[in-house]
Amino acid sequence: MAKVDGRDKIIIVGAGSTGTSIAYHLASAGQKVTVIEENSVAAGNTGKSSALVRTHYSNRVIAEMSLYSLKFFENFNSIGYSGFTKTGMIFPFDEKYADVARDNVVMLRDIGINEQEIAPAEIRKFYPDVNLDGYDYVTYEPDSGYADPVSTANSFMSRAKELGANLILKKSVRSIESTGSGPEVDLSDGTKIRGKKIILATNVWTNDILARSGISSQKLLPITASMHSIIYLRRPEEYRGPKPTLWDPHQLAYYKMEGSSITAVGSLDPAVDEQSVDIHSNLPETAEQDYIEEYLPRIAKRLPSMGKATLISTLNGLYDMSPDGQVICDELSSEGLDSVYVFAGLSGHGFKLSPAYGRMVADMLMEKQPEDCEFDWRPFGRERFRTGKLITSRYSEIGTIY
Repeated sequence: MAKVDGRDKIIIVGAGSTGTSIAYHLASAGQKVTVIEENSVAAGNTGKSSALVRTHYSNRVIAEMSLYSLKFFENFNSIGYSGFTKTGMIFPFDEKYADVARDNVVMLRDIGINEQEIAPAEIRKFYPDVNLDGYDYVTYEPDSGYADPVSTANSFMSRAKELGANLILKKSVRSIESTGSGPEVDLSDGTKIRGKKIILATNVWTNDILARSGISSQKLLPITASMHSIIYLRRPEEYRGPKPTLWDPHQLAYYKMEGSSITAVGSLDPAVDEQSVDIHSNLPETAEQDYIEEYLPRIAKRLPSMGKATLISTLNGLYDMSPDGQVICDELSSEGLDSVYVFAGLSGHGFKLSPAYGRMVADMLMEKQPEDCEFDWRPFGRERFRTGKLITSRYSEIGTIY
């Protein structure tokens, strides 16, 4: 059995957009880092993300994190290639949420987000045949868009390696153990690596690692896996060219206009978030026919010309959902795993907030005082579920906006 003494290093398990962002931010601060990934960079749910980059959130802290992340993507060329494409994003609300959205715009503008109010009919500048039913109040973010999740994660990791980080691929973590001289990961090939600290950025598989590390079922993270499908369509000729993403909360769907000819259709239904799946079962990699038959009529109703779109493909990805739809960032010394931390329960926000998440976790691992942190990690701890201090959303019946 090989043993590696890395007591001067912080070990990150997971090389998705979050894990690689943590690696980059730590390495940029001069920390020694080792990243362990059982497959390849962005091979998990990061690679299946619709990769939208937006700032419309109803929680002020999350909105501030989204603005940090947007600015990061706008200047990503200093790190590598993210594929960030500024298309704009439209958020129409029905009468039920119109007043909430108006209040929200005031908050978003107060923190510096370019959030504009437009008349519903102005959507026709982008979508001439749009059906405006249920669109009573509309906001527009001209600076939002989408990015390439695989390129982003690989660029984070590549730059971290240039700054001295080490990357171990094709090895999974069997368990984690606290020792008198630091936490230790036990890898699938029998290697044991000791570190200064360990952070799990392992999405829906986090509880598996914790269970194998001796954490009782009652002490595991309160996260579940939910399956989210994306439908890819080729647009008809009249809808070709760059267009903003259109959110359709009235029908609990969104339509991402990718490139000049592709549209991705996804769900905003909180009921989908709440439907947990067994990650150890043989889950389908593509959307079920029932899902396709449910969501294609929604986009055709909203954008009638899209009724002529042709189906290209579908895919399924997993969200690691927490009870309040926000990430769990915490340390596990109370569970007997000293200097071990978790970052899971991203609830569909992982990619778009990955720059801010990486910064927050890096500050935590470097033990900065809250007043010296860009973002205070403590409100994201597990304690909030015991005390009831949840991270709330004003859009409770619309999935993933929060």
